[in-house]
Amino acid sequence: MKPINLLSLLNARRSLTPAVFNSYISHFEIKIKDGELEDLRSLVEKLLKKIREVDIVEKFYVGYIINQIGKEFDLLRFGEKNIINIELKKENTGADRVKNQLIKNKYYLGFLDKKVLNFTYVAEDEKLFYLDESETLEEVEFTFLISELREQRLIEIEDIHKLFDPSNYLVSPFNSTKEFIENKYFLTDHQQVLKSGILKLDKETAPCFITLEGNAGTGKTLLTYDIAKEYKNSSKKVLIFHCGALNKGHIRLRDEYSWNIAQSKSHTKYNFGEYDLIILDETQRIDKEQINQILLKAKETNTKYIFSYDFQQCLASWEINRNIPQYIKEQVSPKHFKLTEKIRTNKEIASFIKNLFDLSKRNPNQEYPNIDVQYFMSSLAVKKELEILKSQGWKVINYTPSRYHKFPYDNFQNYQDESAHEVIGQEYDKVVAVLDQHFYYNQERKLSTQGWGANPYYHPTKMLFQMVTRARKKLHIIIDNNEAVLNECLNILHSNKK
Repeated sequence: MKPINLLSLLNARRSLTPAVFNSYISHFEIKIKDGELEDLRSLVEKLLKKIREVDIVEKFYVGYIINQIGKEFDLLRFGEKNIINIELKKENTGADRVKNQLIKNKYYLGFLDKKVLNFTYVAEDEKLFYLDESETLEEVEFTFLISELREQRLIEIEDIHKLFDPSNYLVSPFNSTKEFIENKYFLTDHQQVLKSGILKLDKETAPCFITLEGNAGTGKTLLTYDIAKEYKNSSKKVLIFHCGALNKGHIRLRDEYSWNIAQSKSHTKYNFGEYDLIILDETQRIDKEQINQILLKAKETNTKYIFSYDFQQCLASWEINRNIPQYIKEQVSPKHFKLTEKIRTNKEIASFIKNLFDLSKRNPNQEYPNIDVQYFMSSLAVKKELEILKSQGWKVINYTPSRYHKFPYDNFQNYQDESAHEVIGQEYDKVVAVLDQHFYYNQERKLSTQGWGANPYYHPTKMLFQMVTRARKKLHIIIDNNEAVLNECLNILHSNKK
């Protein structure tokens, strides 16, 4: 994205044909609607009416959006010591909404370690508002903004996207527990709408059943635990059942911050009627007997229940076949909420994963600088490479071992590392995963496995999907003695060069 002189943008809109104007703003990677251009024209007229110095509207980024997060800023201007942000509004939506938006902007821009000057211009009233350092919203004169624009010493930015590290904003209750507890995050508008809808539901004198669905990357876990925190902060009693083994984040929330978290198999120890909210997280993994017992107890209370799940994270055939989310729907007719926007997905990694599992999903326009592939001829060499990568800060995730059989992955795994089941809901900057000689592409060009001595306890491709979708920044694939899969991985990585 390139910065532009705001007067140039308005002049182009006024005099160029629509086709040429669209080509012009595409050069700057600007997407702006006619109504927004009118609001911008009103602001620029106010500024230049006070002082005829065109350089005060020079080098603005218009409509910049942070990668992965989807957070948009109307106008940004970068100086040596500060950043000026101006939000445009056609009409006054209320002081609280204006203030809250600017507080969010301050949070997102605060990671750049510069003073942030946050303004909102309301075109209908021709009024300018400023969020001061104490986060008080006040109406200010245009001369204040003009003075800051004149004094700002502009800097050249090679690539604005490199300034913003999306991982700074991707807070996980499990991997960024302190930041989560201290509210150092914001929900997206989509998450906030679902949260408001869930909070509004009244349990009255009967239990209130809710299902919350979200695939990997939609922020389901953050929303689920944010709702729990909302209840706790209101002095309500909350109980969370995790349908699987507790991870380190669960244990930290439980032991250091007094959250009531337990495995779902421990449900018999609790009196459900004592709680205002009970959450079952990763509900797709619970067995039929446990969910029947829980629903039976729940029907005797007036507690609110949230069943949070991602059906794509079923790792075994019986989890898929028993379809617990559908069973809950049939038993208690819950209010259903679904997260659809992918906010936590690195587009590069997501594109590679999509193509890895289905060769027909190739994106020749995508480059893969953060995907590495290495080939080895033996499990021993793979095991040694995993040790090296782990020492370099990579997260090694195991295929979940069987209690009863020895499987091919046992030859290269170190069982001090966490398994695919243990990392559900967690995220890591750098993840490494192994594809051995049993992986292949079937007639439908989809990744599968073959040649196992015994039927796998959990689906290898499902476990692999769980592993690779935990990566936030980098993904390292190790190929163990499998030339065909290596060749396809290389084709994916270099498809734009063919």
